[in-house]
Amino acid sequence: MFKPKFTITPKINNKIAEIEKLKTIFDQATIIPELAIELRFRATVESVHSSTSIEGNPLNQLEVKKVLEGSNISAPDYAIQEILNYKNALNLINREKVTQNILDSNKILKLHNILMKDLLPSNKVGSYRLGDVYIVDEINSKEVVQYVGPQAIVLEKLVSSFTRWTEIQRKERELHPALLAGIIHFIFVSIHPFSDGNGRTTRLLTHQFLKSSSYDFNDSLSLDSFYLQNKERYYQALSRGKTFEDRMFADITPFLDFFVEGFLQSVKTLTKYVQIGDVLDENNKPIRLNQKELLILDYVYQFKSISIKEAIVVTQATKRTTQRRLSKLVENKIMRIEGRGPSTTYKLIN
Repeated sequence: MFKPKFTITPKINNKIAEIEKLKTIFDQATIIPELAIELRFRATVESVHSSTSIEGNPLNQLEVKKVLEGSNISAPDYAIQEILNYKNALNLINREKVTQNILDSNKILKLHNILMKDLLPSNKVGSYRLGDVYIVDEINSKEVVQYVGPQAIVLEKLVSSFTRWTEIQRKERELHPALLAGIIHFIFVSIHPFSDGNGRTTRLLTHQFLKSSSYDFNDSLSLDSFYLQNKERYYQALSRGKTFEDRMFADITPFLDFFVEGFLQSVKTLTKYVQIGDVLDENNKPIRLNQKELLILDYVYQFKSISIKEAIVVTQATKRTTQRRLSKLVENKIMRIEGRGPSTTYKLIN
């Protein structure tokens, strides 16, 4: 069994405490159905785009959204296939009831099968790799081995031990779900059991674990965009050793600190949406926002403010329609106006 080495530092502990506080706000909020649906779809788009983009998929988030909505786009077949596969793998996880969400080796192989369909030769899809694996980076025009995974002969046993260990930890509940999710993430990506698709499978399993622990914020939480935005830090945090044995004996506190930081940032963004869902009108009823208005808010969460020109691009609407939507957000005391004329911007009311 695995015995990861780490320290729950005051910094990590404070982040976990803040996550727990925000989860209480989320759980107690009255979220209108339209917003709940929008949040789940938003999380799906973010997860699919970010997780595949980390591995080199060229589609941007808007293109990914169009693919998931069933629209045709001009893009390489493999890129579209990666998007559809990842969505189908997420669907498999999200359709299951929490009581059925027990992780086992067969489920991992099934997820990989869906994830890599038509992307790898058939004998490598849903099957453990048959050879050694080396993670290589090019440094100063030279290939440098950064990581060597465990031998192929031990993979089946390692994955089986990993799933048993995960279930024991999940049931014992000695560690906070956000912390345990980070440990699971680190261990599985270090096992690196497949010829390709290990990172994507790891991120799916992280999502699966959080769902099985009822800590997925009703399928509305996406952690993957934080990894994409901090890709270099993500890889550096994972690099705790050059071999599997090195990583299993290494202090993984730096990775857990990074992971919990990303978890907190993702929850903060999600909670902002939920708090807007709690805004009431003069009749004490929740204010209903449409998809275009949520797109404007999403932009402001990322970039702190939005101009009319930026809002037109984001919503793909006319200037008059865009001005009307911005005015509604201001009238409902969700946003405020700063500046005048061409320099006018809209920001959230804190």
